Amino acid sequence: MKNKILEEYRKLFYADSVAVIGATSDFTKLGYYAMISMLNYKGKVFLVNPHFTELEGRKVYPSILDVPENVDLAVIVVPAKLVPGILRECAQKGVKGASIITALFKEIGSEGEKLQKEMASIANKAGIKIIGPNTLGFANIHKGLNASFNPLFACLKKGKIAVFCQSGGISSILGNMALDDNIGISKIASLGNRVNVDFPEILEYLLYDDETDVIAIHIEGLNDARRFMEVAKKVVKKKPIVAYKVGKTDVNKAAFSHTGSLAGDYKLYDSMFKQAGIISVDNPIELLDAAKALALQPAPTGNRIAVLSQQAGAGLVLSDSCAMNGLILPSFTDETNKRIEELLPPYTIRTNPVDLAFAPLPWGRVEAARICLEDENIDALIYFQLWFPMMGFPSEELIDFSKKYRKPIVVVLNGPKNSYEEDIAKLEKGGVPVYPTPERGAKALARLVQYGQILRRFSKE
Repeated sequence: MKNKILEEYRKLFYADSVAVIGATSDFTKLGYYAMISMLNYKGKVFLVNPHFTELEGRKVYPSILDVPENVDLAVIVVPAKLVPGILRECAQKGVKGASIITALFKEIGSEGEKLQKEMASIANKAGIKIIGPNTLGFANIHKGLNASFNPLFACLKKGKIAVFCQSGGISSILGNMALDDNIGISKIASLGNRVNVDFPEILEYLLYDDETDVIAIHIEGLNDARRFMEVAKKVVKKKPIVAYKVGKTDVNKAAFSHTGSLAGDYKLYDSMFKQAGIISVDNPIELLDAAKALALQPAPTGNRIAVLSQQAGAGLVLSDSCAMNGLILPSFTDETNKRIEELLPPYTIRTNPVDLAFAPLPWGRVEAARICLEDENIDALIYFQLWFPMMGFPSEELIDFSKKYRKPIVVVLNGPKNSYEEDIAKLEKGGVPVYPTPERGAKALARLVQYGQILRRFSKE
């Protein structure tokens, strides 16, 4: 099963040769940006457009049938009425993957739906896997393949998070956020109208994708909710799924016309996510925050959290944020209390949360973290510090502790932009996620706890 599914998608996501059909010199057209996105690809790239003989110093072929070599993947950016004919030529050429950026299909009504059904019939008969139509396209960051019209996808850092959206705009927003926060991505795509690669199919593929550990999805509506839930239940036992579902209010009835599927009652989706073990979030920031934590840290065995803060006030905010997200700040054991009282002066908070403002520098903060992680009442730790240039940060020690104690550690570092750049890079390379505010850090840690609960629930079924 695994090998069969991987082989079906190999020429889509791991194409050795790509044809951009509709490449153009007109920068007001998407065909130009689709071409630019592919120019630096290390595989073979062929440009196709009967109105040009050369673009960007490369030969342009009038048809894909004129390309003298095999083609694995076609990036199609031509008027909708031409797409079925182009797809027939792709089938004749032996193409097995297509990124169809062209819009005006099912999303515009019966005429477009007829074209889309014709396209599906051609593709399914020829065994062509399609991302789209009405899509931004996709990128496989590990392969260096950017089959989209967003050239910035090529700048994304390689990582273990797969991002699949229904909307091209949302996939670009998430891509930009990942660039800003240096979050590692394996694959990113907008599925658009979903001819024969819908959410159930992509989840099943990602289950077997060795480059993906966490799946982040954006959903407007589903065509086959039952199938989606069946596949998701299987996937979450191995890899967490985080979902951002739009359409919570009546004003989003436009979701039907956007990608050609009905949004549905949000309460039904929320119930379905819970049954399937999918972690639901409220916005794109939470989607990537949760995915990053899940990609870097293991799920804890419980929800008992130790809070350590370099500033007392921030520690209280962090404690509130943890409690509001279902996390518990338990009392320490007598042994832990004794060790912390010996480490910290009596005029500071030495219970949970722990105030590190007067901890001996630099070793006191490190020792406090060690003491808390060794407490049998603690399942995970969250650590907060404001930026002070003379204070430094115990990055290496927290990385070591994360591996040694096998308890999740989440760090919150707050300061002017780029002030903690080196520490953040070091921590996240070492597997410790970092967030800029207490609220975001606490929510991300809560998602780790939630996934641990999901795994324990499914292990009993």
